[in-house]
Amino acid sequence: MPEFDTYVDVDVDEFWTECSKREKEELIDILVEDGWVVRTSPKGTTPEQNLPSLPDILWMEMINKISVSRLQLTREEEELIEKIYKRL
Repeated sequence: MPEFDTYVDVDVDEFWTECSKREKEELIDILVEDGWVVRTSPKGTTPEQNLPSLPDILWMEMINKISVSRLQLTREEEELIEKIYKRL
């Protein structure tokens, strides 16, 4: 049986625009699970529905930086973060 190779060049913006809301949520879930993005709004909402305030944006930046730099924290800093976590 003959084999055929096909190549389709699809622009990422065009692909995203053509996806349904369900398909977009599925793609976001995959990106979150693979560690490419951090979900910043509740599942099922659009960014316009859940615009963060400036303090929220700054807070997320701080938390993300701490998370990425976790191995650079001292034991005391880790214990302080754990203490805050357990309090909540």
